[in-house]
Amino acid sequence: MSNDMRSRRSLLDGLSDVVGDLWGEDTLPSAAPAEPVYAAKPALPPFTKLWKIADEPIDWTEALASPTPTDGLTAPDKWALYHTQAAAVLRGDTEAYLSVLRAANPMADLMPYVAALDVSTANADTLRASFTVRSDLMENNAREYLSGMALRIARDLFAALPVTNVNVTGKQDGTPLLTVSFQKAELNKVRFAFIDPVDFVLQSGGEFIQE
Repeated sequence: MSNDMRSRRSLLDGLSDVVGDLWGEDTLPSAAPAEPVYAAKPALPPFTKLWKIADEPIDWTEALASPTPTDGLTAPDKWALYHTQAAAVLRGDTEAYLSVLRAANPMADLMPYVAALDVSTANADTLRASFTVRSDLMENNAREYLSGMALRIARDLFAALPVTNVNVTGKQDGTPLLTVSFQKAELNKVRFAFIDPVDFVLQSGGEFIQE
């Protein structure tokens, strides 16, 4: 091999080392990929755990008293919203309820599991939630899906606002599949890690209309 060829090869090897340092050994960029590479769609967390967990309850009395977070968990901007709305929320102002739900969006993490989700107020003590099912999640165990979603929605709403009742309807193509009314006093007694959501919904007076 000539000296010129050795020099060129050494130079190319040196450039390769520099690029490898910048990008990492296994992530060298390709000059002209043959086909576009798409990121894999992230898998949903296991549905069988959804009703076992819920948001931390908002202490509206604390939110009224303090302009800065007292729980060590809530972001300052979100707490500022709570502080601003606390007096109206504690008075049972349903417009304030909806303002909190719109701004804080406490059920954003549930959206991958439904086609649509709406919440409205009946009165100062009662919220109404309606969700449209995802057909693919109905395929394995429709009743567990409907019950688990209804229960988790109710738990998150009870955590967000000082209401005592949450009525939940699960629908498909506009047709109700499940209606159930949850009472906060009853849910406060439950150890959710150990319940069957279908049994609990039935015990709460839930009705499966058609599936």
